[in-house]
Formats: sequence, C-alpha cells, structure tokens
Amino acid sequence: MRPLLPAGLLALLGLALLPASSARAHAEPDTVSPGAGAVLVQPPAEVVIEFSQEVVRGDESGIDVVDEAGEEVTVVDAVVDNGNRRRMSVLLPATLQPGVYTVRWRTLSAEDGDTASGEFQFTYDPAGTPDPGQTKLREDVLAPGGGATPAPVSPLVVGDGGGGTSWILVAAVAVGMFTLGSGITYLLVQKRG
Repeated sequence: MRPLLPAGLLALLGLALLPASSARAHAEPDTVSPGAGAVLVQPPAEVVIEFSQEVVRGDESGIDVVDEAGEEVTVVDAVVDNGNRRRMSVLLPATLQPGVYTVRWRTLSAEDGDTASGEFQFTYDPAGTPDPGQTKLREDVLAPGGGATPAPVSPLVVGDGGGGTSWILVAAVAVGMFTLGSGITYLLVQKRG
C-alpha cells in the first residue's frame, strides 16, 4: 500500500505543471453603457465598456454593434482610452433606428495576453419604458467589508478563447488533495501500527 505517497507527489507535480493561463482571468467587461438589457428612449451616442484588465490596442480588441438583421451599424473602429487602457468605446451613428442591438466585444489582455469575447444587447425604443439595464457586470471577489460577494447573473455572454480549461484545474486540485490526504492518512495509520 506504499504507492499512495508517490501518487500524491506525482499529482502535486502535475498541478505545478498545468499552464498558469488556465487560472488567470481575462479582460472581461466590468461595466457597460448602455447597460446589458437596457431599454433606451433616446439613441445612445456611443457604447462604452470598462474591462477588468488593460486591453491591447489594435484589431485584437474591439467593439462592433449589429442590428436585428445582423448588419453592423458601427462605422468607425472602437478606441482604447489613452488615460485608462481598461476603457474602450465606439461611436454610434446619429441616425440609429429603433430596434434591438447586439454589442459584440473582443479583447486581448495587455496584462496576461489572453483573449476574450462576448456580447450583450440593448434596445432603442422611443415609445418604450426606460430601463438602464445591468451596467455593472462583474462584482469584486471580496466586498469592501471582506465578505464574499456572489457574482451577478447577467445577460452577458462570454467566451474565453482558451478552450474553457478552468474545470480541468479544479478537477486536478481535487484529485491532488484527495491523493495527498490519502497518503498522509496511510502514513499516520502505518506509524500507529
């Protein structure tokens, strides 16, 4: 029964060799304007997204807005703010027609090099009931008082560009902890016997 200890050490070694990028966050929206799911009675002049990390300027990071037919309505490229590289915005045409619009964003993080993408919607309806939608899409892991804050449920759709491997890290940690615990238990039982 001695193989449990080497198996535990191998599991821990395997955990150490996992790619660090699977544990990192991506540059994802913290706040958006207009809000996700918003109903606006006046056409917005621009879409502004504040991300969780600084983003790289260029084709890898951008915002495109499309109408219900899937036609792009943005005619200029999104820009990353010079003073705050977490903030990206794109101007909307003054002739924006009433309808449902999908905001598609993509980022290349300047902090960890990971890509991310996603989308959210807003509605422009001059006869509608105004609703700001959800403007804060991410909450801090810890609230100011130090307690955990659950992440909000949002209409935001996110893709990580990394194949969704974070569950592998969780499973590997669980297996490693179980194996290590089994090995320690085995050693303690052997010491008593």
